[in-house]
Amino acid sequence: MKKTIKEAVLIEHEINKSKFLSYLAPVKTEDEAKEYLREIKRLHPKATHHCSAYVCGDIERSNDDGEPASSAGLPMLQVLRGNDLDFVIAVVVRYYGGVLLGVGGLIRAYGSSVSLALEAATIMVPSTVYTYTLTFPYEFTNEVETHLTSSGVIVDREYDALAKYTVEVLSETILDDLNDFTSGTIVIESQGSRIDYKEEVSL
Repeated sequence: MKKTIKEAVLIEHEINKSKFLSYLAPVKTEDEAKEYLREIKRLHPKATHHCSAYVCGDIERSNDDGEPASSAGLPMLQVLRGNDLDFVIAVVVRYYGGVLLGVGGLIRAYGSSVSLALEAATIMVPSTVYTYTLTFPYEFTNEVETHLTSSGVIVDREYDALAKYTVEVLSETILDDLNDFTSGTIVIESQGSRIDYKEEVSL
């Protein structure tokens, strides 16, 4: 599973008198990415170029917006790919400053613009969260609670003839030891899974 970003960022820098505004934003769909690009164009109607690249699942798009072919959108897309990002759009707005950068210079300028924006972004890392219901005799409540303190989260507790917990864990095997702790009396039922994102921790 790929990473994404928490919220939109904007970085501004200058290269040989041209001003580059680098926008980076999370998007859920291609339509949302297109609307974000339209919004940036509305914000900067007098800019020379509005180059873009986005990744939304299996969909990847890039646009040079008048710059030489593959000198802007593609290097921007390659930065998104290289950082294993998904559901993210990058838009680099250029105000031409009178100095030609050449194709090589443009590739470096647009690629570095996205990289700079990424440095300022909060990266979100995906993980799979599994939901289970646990049904067990009351006498094993302490054992179950103690085990889940370090390995999961108890979402709900119900008490009837037996105790019934709804729990969320990050591994399908993390509850295996509960069979031993409860002498095989526990019933573990899967309720499905979902993808959750947390901020990437730098080591």
